[in-house]
Amino acid sequence: MFDINNYLETLDCPNCQEKKHKIIIKPNYLRINKLDDLISIYKSSGDEILMDQLVECIKCNFQYLNPRIKSEIIFSSYTENEDETHTLQDKQRYKTFRKSIKKIINFLNLKETNKKTFLDIGSASGVCLKAIKDFGFKEEGYEPSKWMVEYGRNKYQVNLKSGSINDVNISNKYDLISLWDVLEHVTDLNKTLKKIKTLSKNQTILIINVPDINSLACKIMKKKWPFYLNVHLYYFNKNTIESILKKYDYSLIKHFPHWQFLELGYLIKRAKKYFRLFFVLEKIVNFLKLSSIPIPYNLGQTTFIFKKNNE
Repeated sequence: MFDINNYLETLDCPNCQEKKHKIIIKPNYLRINKLDDLISIYKSSGDEILMDQLVECIKCNFQYLNPRIKSEIIFSSYTENEDETHTLQDKQRYKTFRKSIKKIINFLNLKETNKKTFLDIGSASGVCLKAIKDFGFKEEGYEPSKWMVEYGRNKYQVNLKSGSINDVNISNKYDLISLWDVLEHVTDLNKTLKKIKTLSKNQTILIINVPDINSLACKIMKKKWPFYLNVHLYYFNKNTIESILKKYDYSLIKHFPHWQFLELGYLIKRAKKYFRLFFVLEKIVNFLKLSSIPIPYNLGQTTFIFKKNNE
C-alpha cells in the first residue's frame, strides 16, 4: 500500500532556522498513488499544481514547502529528466534571455565581455548559455538532466556540463553567476548559496530570477497563481531574498519585472489547468492558426541583481 508519508521530509525555516510556522496552503496528495507519480512531477517544463504544504515562518515570513518530497527523490528525478516539451520553446526563451542579458549589460555598463567569465546554474537545454556566449562572455553552465546536457551541447555548441552547482570546482571564480528560475528548485538553499559565495570574486554579479509572491499577479490570482507548483520549494519576495543573500555578503543593487516570451498555444495549454475559459480559447486560437505567435508575459517573475561585497 502506497503511503505518501514515507516519501516526505520536514525542515526548519531555510532562512532563519525557526521551527514554528503557519500554514498558507494545505497539502493535497489525491493525485499521487505511486512513486512514479512523484518522479514525473520534477521536469523542466513542470506545471503540476502545488500538492505539498506551503508554510510561512512566524519569525522571518519566508515561505517554503514543509513537509515536502524527500530531496533525494527530487534530485534523482531532475537527473533522469527527458523533457522535449521544454525545448520546443527554446526560440522564444533565447529571445527572452537576449533581451534580459542586454538590459543587465547596459545597467552594469559592462565592457570587454570577452574577458569575463559567466557561470549559469540549472541551464536546462543551454539556450541561456547560447545568449551568454553570443554576447562574448566565457560561458560555463551546469544542468542535472543528462538528456538536456547532451541536447544543449549538440544543438548550441555551448560549454554545458552535467551536474549541479555542487560539481563546480571550488578553485574557479566567476565575474557573473546566474540562476534563471532555479533557486526556487534547489533542495538545499543554504548549501547552494554558500557554494555561490565560494565561487565569487569581490564584486561578482549574481543574477537571480524567481517568481515573486509580493507581485500584483500573485495577490490577484491567490491560490490560482500559476507559480504555485510542486517543483517550487521556496517562495521569495524582495525582503526575504535580500535578507537571505545578505548572509552570504551579497547586496541587492537592482530588481525589475522579468518579461518572458512564449508561444500563445503553449501559454494557453498551461493556463487550462486554472481557468476553463482557456479550453474555448484554445480551440479558437488553433482554428485561426495563431498558436505559434510569440507573446511577452509577466505573472510575477522578477529579476534580482546582487553584487558581492568586498572582503
